[in-house]
Amino acid sequence: MKIVEHDFSNQEVILDFHEYENCQFRNCRFVVLGFGPFALNKCDVIDCQFTFAGPAANTIQTMTAIYHNNGEQGKQLIEATFNTIRNPPQPPAQGQQPQTPPGRQITPQ
Repeated sequence: MKIVEHDFSNQEVILDFHEYENCQFRNCRFVVLGFGPFALNKCDVIDCQFTFAGPAANTIQTMTAIYHNNGEQGKQLIEATFNTIRNPPQPPAQGQQPQTPPGRQITPQ
């Protein structure tokens, strides 16, 4: 669902399956459930919190366990994941195959 130019204040906002554009969020609690994509486009976010529930919370718990319980290799895996988030791979030039980031595998469909 797309929501445009709406002001949210002092409320919980479920993000999954929503696209917000030119909205203002003040003192809100964003909830990411992990069931679907969302977008915050050109929005003002003031004094808000992000929380994770459902499958998204499970993913955070899994990543936390890998980081803390699997030695240096676990730390490296999670840090590599964060680096991919911080620096997404550039799209391949026309005619080139995409490169797989370290620690990731592409499963043919």
